[in-house]
Amino acid sequence: MAVFTGHHSWGRTRRPKNIAGADGTALTLESTDGTAPTAVTDGYLTENQRYLHLTAKDNDADTTITIYVYHYAFAKWAKLMIPTDLDGTVTDAYKAATVTCAIPFQSWVFDIAGADRVAFVANNADATTIYAACSTF
Repeated sequence: MAVFTGHHSWGRTRRPKNIAGADGTALTLESTDGTAPTAVTDGYLTENQRYLHLTAKDNDADTTITIYVYHYAFAKWAKLMIPTDLDGTVTDAYKAATVTCAIPFQSWVFDIAGADRVAFVANNADATTIYAACSTF
């Protein structure tokens, strides 16, 4: 008789799960000089969840973090693009998902629609700490 050994993926999650490990674990920025990720092993696994929850702590208030996504189907990293409030023209309908910390702690939620991996690239190497989690709902 087979013995159930437990699930090996997150499955459907209601509570956001930290993608860096245990709750409270901060992420490592992929790059602090603006360089995009290139290797399939860069970034963090999302287990194909729908939402990315991001919290950043920046003591300098000038760090911009760009979010990249990787899909195994394309075998490429690309900037996560999000809809804008503009008039809907092709050039203005989407913009790169970037966050700039204006206060010590800020949080954002992005729809990553099942991307396989995410990576975070900063424009400078100042004192920025980021936390990320993924969820289905």
